[in-house]
Amino acid sequence: MRTAIVVFGSTTGNTERLAGSVAEGLKEGAVKVTVKNVTQTKVEELGAYDCIILGSSTWGLGELQDDFVPFYEKLANVTLNGKKAAVFGTGDENTFPDNFCEAVDILAERLVKCGAVMITDKLKVQTDMGAGVDEQAEEGVKAWALTLAKSL
Repeated sequence: MRTAIVVFGSTTGNTERLAGSVAEGLKEGAVKVTVKNVTQTKVEELGAYDCIILGSSTWGLGELQDDFVPFYEKLANVTLNGKKAAVFGTGDENTFPDNFCEAVDILAERLVKCGAVMITDKLKVQTDMGAGVDEQAEEGVKAWALTLAKSL
């Protein structure tokens, strides 16, 4: 059975909620999924999975979610040659139009530098400050993950 790890960093709970939607889509696509908070994940674990999916909210002027920073820095020392990967994240385009979901781009770039192969488009999800994630966004994320599962 194909395996995937979904590693998320979430401050307000939006990205964590969407990580659950990613897991649902992957499971529907017959992928065995492990979902972990980035604070509970070691970069050395990533190599044990067929697919690595990272999710982070974007803060400030295009910064990674705080919990993701130490993981991101350690990721620079890991080789992921040929590992399949994908990235998703949340951001507020209304408040930060110039830096919308920039954490997604930062994580994707790091994965590629580590040798991973991005197998789908990056997913950037609009979340208004304080409003959270709506059902429509969750369904879109689940559909994205199902498509991802089919490409594994």
